[in-house]
Amino acid sequence: MNLKEHATRVAVLKVLRDAVEEQYQATRREVLGELRAAREEYALKSIRVTLRDGTPIATITLIDPRPEVVVADEDAFTTWVVGNHPDEVETLVRVRPSWRRQFTAGLTAWPGPVTDPHTGEVVPGLETAPPPEPRSFSLRPVPGGTEQVARAWRTGEIDLSRLLALDGGEGRGETRSEIRGEARDEER
Repeated sequence: MNLKEHATRVAVLKVLRDAVEEQYQATRREVLGELRAAREEYALKSIRVTLRDGTPIATITLIDPRPEVVVADEDAFTTWVVGNHPDEVETLVRVRPSWRRQFTAGLTAWPGPVTDPHTGEVVPGLETAPPPEPRSFSLRPVPGGTEQVARAWRTGEIDLSRLLALDGGEGRGETRSEIRGEARDEER
């Protein structure tokens, strides 16, 4: 390959990479919304992903954020820290942010009052915040799944012209012959 061919190849690959990334991100958002809905309706958290022939290629699982302890009343918490951990209070009369993060990270988030794990005392100003909606999911290929996708692509089982919307983002995914106006075999 000469420089011109390499330059053309890199330009085409960049267009394809950008199109794939755009479609990937848009599809991830759709899948996340559908997973959230399926979880609400069916208590579903994971799904097995297969090719059309049933060959498993991945598992998609909602990632559940954990509830965390947050400072709900700054003044009450600061007053408690002054009385119980005076070395952790700055002269501004605020809790040092690094200690605050360390202290709250070591607390158990559960319904009810938040307590000091060492003394059992209720810590004023703290409460457990409910976890937010899942913001992401993991996608883990099953053993051999990546190779199965590559095989399906090589054999034509996966049609990238239908999978990618390279037609200006419309997502219609026509085949080249349909774009040229040629009828598909089943329509003839």
